[in-house]
Amino acid sequence: MLAACTITHFLNHVYTGAISPFLPLIKDELSLSLTQVGIITSAAIFTMTITHLAVGYLGDLGWRDVLIPLSVLLSALVVLFTSLATSFLFLVTMQALLGLGASGYHPSAFPAIADRFPREARAKAVGIQAMGGLVGMALIPFLGVMLLLLLGGWRESLMFLGAAGIAVFFVTALLMRSARRTAVESQEEEEGDGEDGWTRDYVLSVILSGLRGIPFRCTNLLMPVYLVMSYGYTPVWAGSLTTLMLGTGLVAEVMSGPLSDRLGRRTPFIVLSPLLMAPCLLLLNSSLGPLPLALVLMGIGFFYYFGVPPYQAYQTEIAPKQSKGLAFGVLFSIGAIPGSLSPIVFGWIGDMYGLQASILFLVSVSLLATVVALLLREKPASKKTTLHVGEASVEPL
Repeated sequence: MLAACTITHFLNHVYTGAISPFLPLIKDELSLSLTQVGIITSAAIFTMTITHLAVGYLGDLGWRDVLIPLSVLLSALVVLFTSLATSFLFLVTMQALLGLGASGYHPSAFPAIADRFPREARAKAVGIQAMGGLVGMALIPFLGVMLLLLLGGWRESLMFLGAAGIAVFFVTALLMRSARRTAVESQEEEEGDGEDGWTRDYVLSVILSGLRGIPFRCTNLLMPVYLVMSYGYTPVWAGSLTTLMLGTGLVAEVMSGPLSDRLGRRTPFIVLSPLLMAPCLLLLNSSLGPLPLALVLMGIGFFYYFGVPPYQAYQTEIAPKQSKGLAFGVLFSIGAIPGSLSPIVFGWIGDMYGLQASILFLVSVSLLATVVALLLREKPASKKTTLHVGEASVEPL
């Protein structure tokens, strides 16, 4: 199941970011404004966001194992058809359909992981599937550049990506089928891990998800366009630097997941993540040279993703026990709406006041996310004491 989720998360982010490395070329070919670029970028995320609530509800009814691989197939088909786009309206429509296809993953995967992994190993498990998504995000800018060089155009590149996803769908479907066949219901799964109802911390988590989603979507999806326009890099270099940023985030996730489990703490990571990312974002407005710019991008990637596994593990621990699918549906729908619309806001601010103002917008949101994160509370990790008597051991109730 974890393998299927990791592969699906990888493709989920490959496809939702597939158009990003080609946007500088598409922008010139179709004579698009920054606002229109933002609308195209936001379309998939927005429709995915508003569909997540229904997906979470269906997951609680037992559809999770079907929705996870199905999201791969539907996304791949839409990306394949996106290669035929000839207008702004066509692109927006395809991206909206892409969001519908990709929506089956997030509200289904997190409850499935929460049910199968205990609290002391959950951040590591969440981190593994999160790394699948991050590898997808990190790879797509570089992969897009390579496909452009090899295939000669963005249409051919999208066609290749769509066809590859259709093949991978069969792999994920077989993995999920195997997971269903070998699954054993544990007592912890029956009892349900989480809260007894909808708590204050859950509400704060929804708000924080919205705030964290704004710099997340803008930096991941619009960084190639930003680097081309603000620093004059070619699309090849812009894509490579974006991959460097996201690749550094992978290192952060590898570190923070196991460390959070070992310490039994989530909130320190959640607070430090936006707090330390904000000054890195601000430095983008300093007209940096190549090496300082690379270091700043690495800082943005590291500090954002340093908080991802602990935060996602925290979400599983504060979600209502009997409604995890619905709870994650809310987190990835209502909580994700600000992030889904943020590329439009980023582009509009850039058109009206310049891209430096767009960066200041991301800095302000990151600092606000820090304030909300400081309000979160977490229950101390439960610890069992084992008494050894001869060769026997007794765990006190």
